[in-house]
Amino acid sequence: MSLIEVMVAMAVLGFGMLAMASAQLSAMKFSDQSRSRSDAYYLAQQQMEAFRAMSRAGVDAERALPTYPNDPANPIDSDPQDGRLTRYNRSWTITSDTPEVGVYTIAVQVGWAGRFGIARAVTIESYKSEF
Repeated sequence: MSLIEVMVAMAVLGFGMLAMASAQLSAMKFSDQSRSRSDAYYLAQQQMEAFRAMSRAGVDAERALPTYPNDPANPIDSDPQDGRLTRYNRSWTITSDTPEVGVYTIAVQVGWAGRFGIARAVTIESYKSEF
């Protein structure tokens, strides 16, 4: 009788360990996705701050570059020392006189290939005006 009890206990323990391993794998997957999204938002915000610091002439010069609307630094590695292979592509769109005259609408998009090559992207948008 005790051998059967031990076998049942081992089966229950096995199922519990399998469930914990599955939960751990899911947590690691979501952690990796969250880190990639966080890095992308950081890169977008970094570029948006650069645009906010520019003068109107600087923004116009940026629009005149031959690389517009893509970042010439593409592909970007957010942290070369971490050993991750995620590379980001950053681009931006600058629209003048929207939503009103004298205001620029700036949208910065950062894209990357997620797990299994699925394309992911984040976009932030802001306005810049000169008074």
